[in-house]
Amino acid sequence: MRSGHRIIRTASIVVALGGAGLAVAPANAAPLPGVCTPVNVVDDICTVRLASVTADVVNGTVTGTPIGSATAITLAGQGDAYLESAGFGDAAPDPIQRWDATIKSVSALDVDPSDPNWYGNAKTRVFMPRTLNDLATQFPPDVLVVGFSADDAQSGTFRLVTIQPRATGWPPPPA
Repeated sequence: MRSGHRIIRTASIVVALGGAGLAVAPANAAPLPGVCTPVNVVDDICTVRLASVTADVVNGTVTGTPIGSATAITLAGQGDAYLESAGFGDAAPDPIQRWDATIKSVSALDVDPSDPNWYGNAKTRVFMPRTLNDLATQFPPDVLVVGFSADDAQSGTFRLVTIQPRATGWPPPPA
């Protein structure tokens, strides 16, 4: 009888502790920064032009200060967020030309397992954002436009939705 009493007592303790141990707080992403006003936020994606950027190739992030703000933001994203430049025509500065060439060459890589180079090609695609982040540090001021959203995966980092060098004044105002 004593062993049966222990089982009941142990089960009561497990149930009591289990209820408390199972309470999981939801992850909360940091709110969008103050520079994200209703004018530049659509569908919870904030779009800003950065005055300048730095890159962290180890963590795969880019940090920049939005025009009109004193607070830098750190962004991280996948390769599909990186877009070719817009509005420069044939007069794009060399780092922007290399940005475009990198996107074109990497997007053409075949990652089908039947291709003998699939692994190297896939690795190149995965690391493309780090290469482009480094190129972005060489851009003239005020040309990098980013779209980002809150992200609860990395504390202090926003999820990069789009990143694109655009000529100042691009896109042109609607006619």
